[in-house]
Amino acid sequence: MGALAIFFLIGASWMNQAQVLPGVSVSETGLNGSITDIIWDDDGMEALALVETNGQTDLFARTLLDSGDWGWQALDCGCNVTSIGGGGDEWVIGGQSGWMGVLTSAGGEISPRSLNWAGEGPDIIALDGGISSGWIIAGDSSVQHVHTWNGLEVSEGATYPISEIALNDVVEVAGGALIIGYDRSSNPTLGMSSEVLIDAARNSSSAPHLTLLHRGAGSPFHTIVPMDDSSFIAIIAGGDAIYAVTMDRNIHRVVDSIGIKSIAIDSDEVIWFVNQNGLYTHNIGDENSAEIVLPNGVNDDLLGASFSGDNVVMFSSDASNRVTIDPSAQHSVLRSLSLLGDLILVMTFIGFAGFGGHALLRKHELI
Repeated sequence: MGALAIFFLIGASWMNQAQVLPGVSVSETGLNGSITDIIWDDDGMEALALVETNGQTDLFARTLLDSGDWGWQALDCGCNVTSIGGGGDEWVIGGQSGWMGVLTSAGGEISPRSLNWAGEGPDIIALDGGISSGWIIAGDSSVQHVHTWNGLEVSEGATYPISEIALNDVVEVAGGALIIGYDRSSNPTLGMSSEVLIDAARNSSSAPHLTLLHRGAGSPFHTIVPMDDSSFIAIIAGGDAIYAVTMDRNIHRVVDSIGIKSIAIDSDEVIWFVNQNGLYTHNIGDENSAEIVLPNGVNDDLLGASFSGDNVVMFSSDASNRVTIDPSAQHSVLRSLSLLGDLILVMTFIGFAGFGGHALLRKHELI
C-alpha cells in the first residue's frame, strides 16, 4: 500500500513538472532600464537595442567584447537617437533633426548618412529598411509625414488625410510597408486609443501612397512582425488582439487577448505573446491559445520579445535579465518531461501487454 502511495506521489510530481516549458535559460544582461526596441541579426548573436532609463533613450549593441564574451555596450551615435530599424546584418538608426546612420556590425562604427531633406531635417519618429533604401516617419506629435529614401535622396512626405490619426511606427514588408498608429479623436483622458493600420506603397520620388487597411476600437497596435516565406506578410499586435496581413492586404483576426505587451514568432510560425496574465503560444488557425508554465524562478513579467537565431528571446521589465526559449525543446524526448512521460507510458503499456499475453499463453499451455 505504501509503495502504491509513493508511486502516485511520484506520478503527480512528474505530471506537474511535465507542464513546465523545457529549453528555458536565464542570464544577466548588465543593462539597466527598459528595452523599448530590439533587432537581432540573422544568427541571433548580435543585436541593436534602444534602452530607456529615467526618460533618456540610449543605443546599445550586443557584440563580442574584448574579453571574448558576448555582452552589451553603449554606442555613441553623436545624435539624439529616436528609433532603429533594419535587420539581418544591416541596421538603420534615426535621430532628431533628420539625422540617420547605418551600422553593418554591432561592434562596428556607425556611419552617418546626410539625407537630402527639403529644408530643415525633421525629427525621425520611426524608420525601417536597409543601407540603400527604406521608409521614414518624420515630424512631431501634431503632424507626421511618411517618406521613402533611396541613397541620400528623400521623397516628398505623405500625410494621412484624417488629421485625427497619428502615425508612430513603420516596417518594410513585401510590396511596400505597413504603418501603425492611433486615433487622437477619442477621449484624451484615456490616452492613445483605437487600432490603426495603414498600407504604404512607393511612388518613385514622389510622396508614397497611403491606404487605410484597418481602424477599429481597442488599444492601439504596438508591434509589426514581418514574415518571409509565408502566406502572410506580417503579424500585427495590439493591446487587445493580434492580426495577420496577407500579400493582398487582407486582414485576419488571429486571437483576442487582453493586455498583450510583447510578441514574437518562431520559425514554425507559432506566435509567442505576453499579456497581463503571463506567457502564451498560439498557432495561427487555432481557436485557443496555450498558457506556458515557466520554470520556478523565471519571472513572467517580460518585454522585448523577438526571434533570435533559433530561439525566442525576452527580457525582464528592467532589462537586467534575458530569458531564452528554445522552441524545439518541446519536441525533444530527452529535454521534454511531457514527451518522456508519454514514452514511458507507452513502453509501460507495451510491457504490461506483453507480460499479460505471455501469462495467458502459459495458462493455456500454448508455450
